[in-house]
Order: sequence, then structure tokens, then C-alpha cells
Amino acid sequence: MISYLYLSLLFLTPGLLISGVLKTQKKFLLTSSFSVFFWSISTLILQINYLINTFFGNLFVGLIFLYWFLRFRNYQNVLYNLVFLSILELINNAFGILHIVSTFSITLEASLQNLDYISSSVNVPAVQITFLKFFNDEYFLATLPQFLGFSLLLSNSYSILNFKKIPKKYLLVIVPAFLIFCVVLEIMTIRSHFFSSQILCFLIIETLKNKENRLSENIFFIFLCLFLSSRLENYYLYYPLLLLILTKYIEFEDKQNSKIYLKLLSATSIPILINFNSLSGGDDIRGDIRISIALILILNIFIFFKDKLLMTFLYNYINYFFALGIAGLAFTNFVLYDFKALHSWLFLVTHLLDTHRGWVIATLYFLLLIIYLISYSNKVFEVKVFVNVFLTFALIIISSPLHHSIYGYEQWSTGIIDGIAIYNFFDESQTRSFLQLFLSILPLSLVIIKSNKENMEI
Repeated sequence: MISYLYLSLLFLTPGLLISGVLKTQKKFLLTSSFSVFFWSISTLILQINYLINTFFGNLFVGLIFLYWFLRFRNYQNVLYNLVFLSILELINNAFGILHIVSTFSITLEASLQNLDYISSSVNVPAVQITFLKFFNDEYFLATLPQFLGFSLLLSNSYSILNFKKIPKKYLLVIVPAFLIFCVVLEIMTIRSHFFSSQILCFLIIETLKNKENRLSENIFFIFLCLFLSSRLENYYLYYPLLLLILTKYIEFEDKQNSKIYLKLLSATSIPILINFNSLSGGDDIRGDIRISIALILILNIFIFFKDKLLMTFLYNYINYFFALGIAGLAFTNFVLYDFKALHSWLFLVTHLLDTHRGWVIATLYFLLLIIYLISYSNKVFEVKVFVNVFLTFALIIISSPLHHSIYGYEQWSTGIIDGIAIYNFFDESQTRSFLQLFLSILPLSLVIIKSNKENMEI
């Protein structure tokens, strides 16, 4: 028990301090995200690992905790997080709820290398590596991904319920989704998909809010940085959605306010530094740091010149261009790979409609939910966001031929993408991306609940 508390406080202390500085002490559910943001930087700045794996480093963190304890005196914050993490750890210790997957070994290897002050070039995000860094001779914190994911899920849900003035009991509306076996398996893995999904949901919610009801923009940009750091694929799959969100979020900012654009540039560039080693290793297309840099530069240029006629035109019709891009990608894939592309699409669709592990239930749940959100929304921007989410689902399917480095255990020997795949379908990366998308919009299903007090709608 002492080792568990020791490791928990070691992990939580940076988040507690950041929450104090940002004055979010009462936002208990965000504290753990601030912690993982800090510790993820240790995958790049290796010396930060001294704070984790040495006595004097631990002692320094302990002094920081003592300072926070005496300076901010927000004891409910640390108590909530310790209790929540304790519950998850006790359940896992008693019943073994975690789902250990094939990528666990390479992530653990990368974590051990980082703790040994070695730069790891394994293609896994820094956030995922951080999940496995907190252990000693007596104990291993194993449920950090679930702790982070569920904390943000509750935070997102409460945020919606508060602004819609809906009783907290309606939080039960989203519970059925966690009875689907494939969803349970995903959230119980030591991966970053669940956590990443809730960060995206957080960004969408903050964008949908009226400006006066939003949290500090510093918090928003920290979470934007976390989102781009949490999965290497996020640069690719959610690029159009990020253009929508960020253009809307900065919509009312004064053009002369250069600080907001500097914050945006920092929030979108720092993830490249945090994941520098992962983005520089191997033949994986996600590991091409040049593409990541180019995408970030284009994103910032688009937002900075958002008021220009061309950018306004692109923003207004972004979903049309997105749909045309997906159609063009489908045509290109078929030209390059012929029936291999067709087989890839059929395989993925068959998988998503399979009764095995409840995939068909999750797929229908997602489709019905997104269709209902599109039809229910009475604001143009909300409709744009939900249509974009649906198109992202289509992108996940259409892009599958580019992700199949192996088909039927035969190495693809032709095509311009040869040897640069980001997906081997035997490890179900595409279906995990779908579940991430599904979990991203799940808390937003609460907006369909009507309230008698709608004067503060999101």
C-alpha cells in the first residue's frame, strides 16, 4: 500500500502543481491529464526520468508535493485522484481486468529504455510510453490509461450536463456503450486510444461553448498538445476536424492578438518534439517527421489567415473538400492496388459488421448516434463537426489499403507505399481507430437530452 501511494503521488504531483498554477484546483478530473503532459516530456528530455527512478529525484518531487500541499491546500483534489486510482488498481489486482496486447512488449521496452536514459525510436507515442514508467520493486501502477481515460470521460460528461442544466443521473445514458465487449477490451488496454478519444471530445466541447463559458485558453492548448502527442495517427485522421475546431475556437480573437497564434504554434509544434524519437524511427509513414512538420505549418498558416477570402471559402466547404479527398483516395488506392484494395475494404467492413466481440453493435451504435446528432443539431457549426466525424469514419475505411503492410501473410511487393505502411490489419489498428472515434463522440450524445433550462446551451 505504501509503495502504491508513493508511486501515485509521484505521478500526480506535477498535475497538482499545474492545476494550482492554472487555477483549476476544483477541476479534479483534469489533474491527471496535466500530470501525463509533464511526464511525457521525459521521453525527449531524458534527464526528467531522474525524478522517477532515483531516490533524490523522488525526494525532489516529494518537496514539490509538500509545497503544493502547503501553498494551495486543495486536499480534495489529491484525495479524489488517489481514491479513483486506488479503486481501479484494487479491481485490477483482484480480477485482472487489463487486456494485455501485442504492442505491450515494445511499449514496455521503450519505457525501460527511457528510464535508463536511452532515446527509444519505437513507433509508439510518448503518452503511451509514460503509462508504463511508474513502478518500483514492490508495485507497478498498471491502470494509468484507464484512470486518465475515465477521468476525462467524466469531466466531459459533467461539462455537458452542467451547461445543459441536466441532472447528473442522465450520465447513465452512455453506460450501455461500455457493455459492448470490443469497447471494454479497447479501454482496458495499455494503449492511448481511450485517453486520446476523450481529449478530442474535450476540445470539441470547449469549442462549442460560448467564449465566456470556456476554460482558460492555456488549458485548451495544453490539451491540444496532448491530443497530437497521444497518438501518431492523430495528425492524419483528424486533420480536417482540427482545422474546423481551431478556426472556430479562435474565431473571435483579435487579429492583433499575436499571443493566441504563438500559443497555437507552440501547442501544435511541441508534440513533434515530444514524439521526436518516435517520429524519426523506422519506415512507418507515421515516423516521417517531415510530413508532420509540413502538416503543422499548413495548419498554423490556415488559422492565421482564417479571415482571408480563400481560407473562408475552404472553411465553409471543408466537408465537401474532405469528401472529395476521400473519394480521390479511394480511386487512387484502387488504381495502385486493384483487388487488394477491394479486399482490404471488404475485410474491414466485414470486421466492423461481425457479431464477434460485438463489433456490429458498436458500429450500429456509432452510426445511429452520429446520424441523430447531425439531425438534432440546430447550429451550423455543430452539424459541420458531426458530418466531419462521419467522414473521418469513412476515411478510416477507405485508407485501409495504405495500412496493410501484409495481406494473407504475403508481403506487398508493388506500389508506391511499399514498406511504408502504418497498419497491419492483423493487429486491428483500423478497428481501434474506429473505436477511438466512437468513444470521442460518446459523451456528446448527452446533448440530445432536452432540458427545461436551455439558456446556457453548449
